Amino acid sequence: MSTVQGQANLPNAATAVELVARARAAQQAWAAQTAEQRAAKLRQAQDAVLARAGERAERIGAETHKPLAESYSSEVLGVADLFNYWCKHGPELLKPRKGKVPSLEMPGKSAWVERLPRGVVVCISPWNYPVSLPMRTIVPALLAGNAVVLKPSEITPTPGGWLVDALHSALGDVILVAEGDGAMGAALIGAGPDQVVFTGSTRTGRKVAVACAERGIPCDLELGGKDCAVVLDDAAIERTAAGVAWGILTNAGQNCSGIERVAVHAAVADRFVPALVRELERAAADVPELVTPAQRRIVEEHVRDALGRGAKLLTGELTPPERPLPPLLLAEVDRDAPAWKDESFGPVAVLAIAKDDAALIALANDSRYGLGASVWGSDLERAERVARQVRSGMVWVNNHSFTGALPDLPWVGVGDSGTGVTNSPEALEHLTRPHLLVIDKASAIEAWWYPYGPAMVDLMKTVIDRQRSGGLGATLRTLKALKTRTAEMNRARGK
Repeated sequence: MSTVQGQANLPNAATAVELVARARAAQQAWAAQTAEQRAAKLRQAQDAVLARAGERAERIGAETHKPLAESYSSEVLGVADLFNYWCKHGPELLKPRKGKVPSLEMPGKSAWVERLPRGVVVCISPWNYPVSLPMRTIVPALLAGNAVVLKPSEITPTPGGWLVDALHSALGDVILVAEGDGAMGAALIGAGPDQVVFTGSTRTGRKVAVACAERGIPCDLELGGKDCAVVLDDAAIERTAAGVAWGILTNAGQNCSGIERVAVHAAVADRFVPALVRELERAAADVPELVTPAQRRIVEEHVRDALGRGAKLLTGELTPPERPLPPLLLAEVDRDAPAWKDESFGPVAVLAIAKDDAALIALANDSRYGLGASVWGSDLERAERVARQVRSGMVWVNNHSFTGALPDLPWVGVGDSGTGVTNSPEALEHLTRPHLLVIDKASAIEAWWYPYGPAMVDLMKTVIDRQRSGGLGATLRTLKALKTRTAEMNRARGK
């Protein structure tokens, strides 16, 4: 995934400070607008982003090696949905809510909880989905009143560049781009933004977390995955094989929620495994080369290591560098092997067979990652029970991963898959900060103010009793205690 790492050098630091300062200056006026006004301007930006969609889909494909169908489905269509969702629902989601204040003990008071923008959000984005992944942060962040500085991956810089150019033409300096490698990412954190959203590898994400913690900057981390597909003994064989094959191979497996492990019930293994092999081989023509030679080397190392430990290759072979890697399915893989434990991020999966549901769940949970998982079976109640026992931020029953393009549903992981949330109203909890506003219309001196006295203690005891038991009797006792406390305070003041 993303290779953002390293130390900031002086040119990067100067550029980063200048970009964050520009964004901060523009953010103040942007945040002063209403959410409805910002939504209207984002609608205009949507037109700029989606203009020449065909040409841009082809350019994305050229830089990422995606088939044109995947460029459209994963990079263009989802972006249109993002704008539509947030511009329609975002203003309502951002409305203040009225807080609850006990009227008996604290009369005359009202409280409002507002969501205010963080300020400047730095979005550090990877190369595998160079448009759709950053946009899941950019659109709601802007709608909430933030400014955004995007650092796209240096491996696929063009889509991020034209994306920001299109947005900037409609919105100005509330959206800026920082070009460069890991040193630029480090420099942006050092420039003191108000929030960092990072998508990339677990190793780099930890460095980002440390750098943010040292500066007191909140950060969201969407990191790697090692998703498992759990195939129950009542799964629909052909559909399940087709769905699992897609989950393994979409974007050539360069997908943080791609299926990299398959746990199959022993009762259907003799039918499911050949069906999965057929589907993988059928899809081979649509699987492009990996984006970088370095990523290919990781996949090849995992496969060679597994084979050296006694694993069996059920389909595919390691090809010469001039030929794309075909789909690769490994069986009988050592559970200590990198192919089982580590993110491969390519068109490869490992397969294991288990005798019952408990053993399948144990296989699924045998990972330090916890991004996504899927459970495949015809008895939906049983499949749901199994799904709820899988340790993962997201679990799909009879499908996999497709909800990354649905803006109302959270994208979230556990464990080494990170702490971030993108998409859904839950993302606003990270892109905004809660702000409490209390209005007090009371004219009397408060019962909990000085001077203290015996009636103050009695009042506290009475209030605690009312909180525990409730009822009319407790309310009447509280009213009496309040009256006694008021008299005590008046006497202390000579009234």
